[in-house]
Amino acid sequence: MPHRLAKIAALAVGEGKAEMALLNHIRQLYLPRGCGTTLKVQGNIGKGGRGVLTYAIRISAGLEYDRRIALLDTDTDWDDGERARARDEGIIVIESDPCLEAWLLAVHRFHPQLSSIGFKREFLERFGAPAHDAAVYTAHFQPDRLDGARALVPTLERLLSALGV
Repeated sequence: MPHRLAKIAALAVGEGKAEMALLNHIRQLYLPRGCGTTLKVQGNIGKGGRGVLTYAIRISAGLEYDRRIALLDTDTDWDDGERARARDEGIIVIESDPCLEAWLLAVHRFHPQLSSIGFKREFLERFGAPAHDAAVYTAHFQPDRLDGARALVPTLERLLSALGV
């Protein structure tokens, strides 16, 4: 009898273009066709944490996803009430504190104490492009780098684990 892979359908909603670029990059690296997991990536361009959660709930209503994931920054419209709402709705929330660029810099073992704006500026200086540029991920976030950083960057570990990677 042939071996069958478990079929897992996942939805990941990113707060903005950068989150969507990262999610698409991870899908390409770790979730190729036929691997048993399908990932649909959606975005809620710049509406803050509450907006991302509301959008994830709305677009997944009535659909059969095994996992629903929201990747969002904690710097706008995000608090314990929204965390409780996500738990109640069964949404796995991956929090970027204060922003995505902060933990992406940590993947490269750079841990400054900056504001969201400072992290975005540092990311641009280090990688030569903003985090929404897909070429940044292809050049600087390959599997060896990501796999090596999982134990050091809890947000990365939570994201990859939520995707079954």
